[in-house]
Amino acid sequence: MLYVIEKLKYLLNKYEFERRLKPLEQNILNALPFQLPEDYKYYLENYGPFGEFIGENFVRLWPGEELAEANDGYEFPEYRPGILGIGTNGGGEFFGIQFKKDGTHRIILSDFLNDEEKYFIEIGTSFSDMLIRLDNGKDWFE
Repeated sequence: MLYVIEKLKYLLNKYEFERRLKPLEQNILNALPFQLPEDYKYYLENYGPFGEFIGENFVRLWPGEELAEANDGYEFPEYRPGILGIGTNGGGEFFGIQFKKDGTHRIILSDFLNDEEKYFIEIGTSFSDMLIRLDNGKDWFE
């Protein structure tokens, strides 16, 4: 996990993610209905919202303070149980962490209109993996 966090730090610095002046309050994270993966939790605790291109793809990540509200607003708990929305590509599609019943997770891309798993596209096995793929020039559909 140490290598993953170091690679994540490198990418967050490379793409000029804005560091928080003070860490995200733990009560915000504790209010979320999922046990967050360590790399994504590290990002939320230490960095603010992001909205820029990584390679050819636009990435807008919702700030930690707005995660619960955004997920409720887009009705994730009702229509997409097991998914925490984390952002959008600005083109009508969301990024989410899909928490599987076996305890694993993956990062997905899907449009806001389709709630069925068959429409989910895996874009990373973790938050860090998603950023690494984008940094390496991978497109969403490769």
